[in-house]
Amino acid sequence: MRKLIYSLIILVTNLSFGQSLRELYQEGLKAYEEKEYALFQEKMYSIDTMRPNYPAVVYNLAGSYALIGDKEKSLETLHKYVLMDATQDFTKDSDFQSIVNLEEFKDIIQKQSLLKEEKTIDVAYKIPLLQIHPESISYSKKQKSIFIGGAHDGNIWEIQQDNAPKLWAESPKNSWSIMGLEVSQDEKILWVCTSSMNNFQGYNQNEEGYASVLKYDLRSGKLLETFALPGGHNFGDLISDSQGNVYISDGTANKIYWIDKESGELEVFIDMSETVFNLQGLTFGKGERSIYASDYIDGIYEVSLNTKEIVKVKIEANDVLIKGIDGLYFYKNSLIGLHNGTKPNRVVQYELSENGDSIINKIILAQAGALGEPTQGTWVEGVFHYIVNSPWAAYDRDGSFNPQEEHIIIGKIE
Repeated sequence: MRKLIYSLIILVTNLSFGQSLRELYQEGLKAYEEKEYALFQEKMYSIDTMRPNYPAVVYNLAGSYALIGDKEKSLETLHKYVLMDATQDFTKDSDFQSIVNLEEFKDIIQKQSLLKEEKTIDVAYKIPLLQIHPESISYSKKQKSIFIGGAHDGNIWEIQQDNAPKLWAESPKNSWSIMGLEVSQDEKILWVCTSSMNNFQGYNQNEEGYASVLKYDLRSGKLLETFALPGGHNFGDLISDSQGNVYISDGTANKIYWIDKESGELEVFIDMSETVFNLQGLTFGKGERSIYASDYIDGIYEVSLNTKEIVKVKIEANDVLIKGIDGLYFYKNSLIGLHNGTKPNRVVQYELSENGDSIINKIILAQAGALGEPTQGTWVEGVFHYIVNSPWAAYDRDGSFNPQEEHIIIGKIE
């Protein structure tokens, strides 16, 4: 287990949870080295409570339960770990000696094997646009155009049928990495959300945490309005309803903003900072009565647009762990989640209960193999299209962008 214990340094360093988490880590490491396994379990459990679903911590927690003789908890936690990371070979880890011969342990190994199986990608487009770092995608039925937003260049690109991509709009002032695109339902507006991050080629450290929403005339490409906020924000996705209202997720402030059609102002719609860790994808539920929002760390939440009540979607299906969902899409009383925070990454359709508050089944639509880092999707003439290989892994430590591939792949699911 030593390798994953030391990988906790990455958690502490990169996510900066403060002195209390660092102290817990040091205490847990010391307890493990001194074979004080009950104390080691206590520290790993505390960290997992503070910041759930971090793979190294969950793995260590599973091992700690095995070391103190709690076989049931160890198997349960190891199963959870495999759902988030099926790539680790734990069969020879001596910490699991007490459970390695149990049938339940063998079942977990079998599930791990299934989670690594390739599900073939049906390719719709292979486009020479990887250098822009495509992150977001939307579609105009009227113009028969796919729009793609660049997280690296900050530009918007248009694709029509089999024609070569063309530049639709260059990055304007108060615009940074494009994280979300949405063609309005009346086909008049292209809404765009951007965030200032160090992967943006025009990155300015003084603008760290800035974010904006851009409103373009879809027909002319003219920028009509810009809504910008200073530091402390990361706009990751946006959706627009049939009335023309726009909702935006903020993964740093963990609030959903909106632009009310009547007021035309960018305002906080609901503050979820006491509930979630990292807001990502948004999608309307049935009849636009609610919004489903993915927390990249800890699940899916449903927000009533009328009462603003927040409810975490329950899991009533086997082998389901909602972690690492970026794009999220409602389809016939189910949710399609684009997971890029699991190993391997996957695209999963989650069937909902009749009232939409629970997940009752899952279907893996794409997994492993050619599936790189899926981010966002859109509906093209009734067929779901999504970005297969957004190149987030192509950035070096110094922020330089060096993608190994040449083409962005747009997959489709009939």
